[in-house]
Amino acid sequence: MIKLKLFVTDYDNTLYIDEESMKLNIQKLNELKEKDYIIVISTGRSIPSIKEKILEYNIPFDYINCADGSILYDKNYHLIKSFELKKEIINEIINFKNNISYEEMQISYIDGYSNLLDLSKEISGINIVIHNNNITNKTKTLFNNLKEKYPDYNYLVYNHIPYSYFSIKQQGVSKAKGITFLKEYLNIQNNDIYVIGDSENDIEMLKEYNGVCV
Repeated sequence: MIKLKLFVTDYDNTLYIDEESMKLNIQKLNELKEKDYIIVISTGRSIPSIKEKILEYNIPFDYINCADGSILYDKNYHLIKSFELKKEIINEIINFKNNISYEEMQISYIDGYSNLLDLSKEISGINIVIHNNNITNKTKTLFNNLKEKYPDYNYLVYNHIPYSYFSIKQQGVSKAKGITFLKEYLNIQNNDIYVIGDSENDIEMLKEYNGVCV
């Protein structure tokens, strides 16, 4: 009986750094596949965005952990799990956004990100994208007020220069949460899970499993 092992990689600035490193990294992923590793791409990107890159570079994979662990898909891009953001907090997030200077609001739906709010669809998270030059004490105070008013949600701020992403998701949802779901779904032990990433949204999965930071 083959012992299942999971290899999880972030995409931006990890799997992809530049064209040359991408070729080498894909070669390594194929070597892991030959050794019966299950490959997971764990990303803050939406499914249309990461699918485009997978097709462009012919990236081998078995599962995709999208929107920082909020939505998971199999190798056929079929949904296997999503973690819905409760609607009680959505209006508060809109108020936060309307009182600051921001670049865009990214709403995470099953079929991808959108800047348009549609309450008839399941929402798995919201990112408020703010240019670092526009992050003021008011921005921080309003975000902290939101966290204090609704503590039972997952709040994360991570930076991809020159922007920061103020992210709100269901309680406990993170890239690590997505991996935990797959671990239980596939019956894999913790010591057989290896992860690699580079940013704040990777920290929880790097700590919880066998993690390496780029």
